[in-house]
Amino acid sequence: MAEIQPRPPGSTAVQPVDEVEASRMTLGEHLEELRVRLVKSTIVIALAFIGCWVYRKPLDVFAQGPYQRAATELNAELERRAEAAIQAEGADPEEWREWYEPSGYPQVKQLRSDLRIAARMKGDAAATGFFYYLKLCFYISLFISGPFLLWQMWGFIAAGLYRHERAVVNHYFPASLGLFLAGVLFGYFVLIPNALYFLALQTLESIQWYESVDNYWTFMLALTLALGLVFQLPIVMLGLARLGLVEPRTFARFRPHMIVGALVVGALLTPPDPFTQMMMAGPIVVLYELGHIASRLTVRKPVERKSTP
Repeated sequence: MAEIQPRPPGSTAVQPVDEVEASRMTLGEHLEELRVRLVKSTIVIALAFIGCWVYRKPLDVFAQGPYQRAATELNAELERRAEAAIQAEGADPEEWREWYEPSGYPQVKQLRSDLRIAARMKGDAAATGFFYYLKLCFYISLFISGPFLLWQMWGFIAAGLYRHERAVVNHYFPASLGLFLAGVLFGYFVLIPNALYFLALQTLESIQWYESVDNYWTFMLALTLALGLVFQLPIVMLGLARLGLVEPRTFARFRPHMIVGALVVGALLTPPDPFTQMMMAGPIVVLYELGHIASRLTVRKPVERKSTP
């Protein structure tokens, strides 16, 4: 948007000045600003990584939380099935200890010992644990320094935007970060432990589950990042409505298509099982409705002008 500069002495015309043109920098100035922002970002990531490395053991306990919860529930399910097998044989519940002996029922012994889920994940090489710590500290340091990195990136891009465009992004930036954090926490506390539990439960008595560090880390990162991005849906919908690109009533009209799309997205971003797919698709439906409600409440209908004869 153009501003009106004060009329210089001796001039007779008002000279509009474009904001972008007024803030235009040379290529060298752009490269220097990019260099400064990259250096600042690198320093912040390095400091965060050092802090994470110092506290890598507590962070490891935190990162393995979903696996530990799933393993605890699966072992409890094995105990319940073993108790049911013992009672089906007519044994006294107070005499369960004798079923551990080789002379006892082998299927009960297998349920209660051989199939138990290990408390620790396994690695397939001597250096697996070391590289696991490196990746753990690196990704958590990126997560911690993420707001600063995004702000540096936004500061570099904002130089080429108009004032009202910068105001829109500044207004929605905190909400976007909050929604991303909500998606990551939803994956950590809800989706990942339940997905691990449900997937292992299908073959609990036929296949012993030993989770590897690499597979678990890939699974966890993929789901948390996907949920963080999925939780941006209300902000995207509200932004499209505020910019006038999509009317709020259009969101309501395409609700059936969105439900099908949520199921497709859930199938693409999660393991191929209906339980995890529905746990991913459910939040998408809820977030779509929140975006529709927010856009309907904040975006006013344009006033229709009467045509003059």
